[in-house]
Amino acid sequence: MKRYMSAFCALALPAVSLPNLFAQGSQPSQPLDPTAQAPATPAPATPPTFPTTKAKPQSDRADVRVYVGTIVKEGDAYVLKAANEKYLLDGQKKAKDYKGKDVKVTGTLDKTRNLIHVEKIELSPSM
Repeated sequence: MKRYMSAFCALALPAVSLPNLFAQGSQPSQPLDPTAQAPATPAPATPPTFPTTKAKPQSDRADVRVYVGTIVKEGDAYVLKAANEKYLLDGQKKAKDYKGKDVKVTGTLDKTRNLIHVEKIELSPSM
């Protein structure tokens, strides 16, 4: 009888303890804090890559500026007259549409030729 009792205890102990072991795994050991922050995730080891495209004029480049003045015709060319300066415009077809008007010209300046490489021309309020 002693032998049966030992065997019974040996089997009963794990049977009684087993549900408690599983219950502990599903319950948090500490109460949840709704204001607690999740641990930070590490940054990916390699930066994401983006498909390359043809270079487009970007107005956020450092050398792109906005020039304000009036488009006038000087000889065979349209120029931007701004204060005491005159700038030749490489976008002659665009400039022709704004002859005699106050404009904002966005582009890059070639200082050696005093030429603005035009990205866009917009009407400007009267100066």
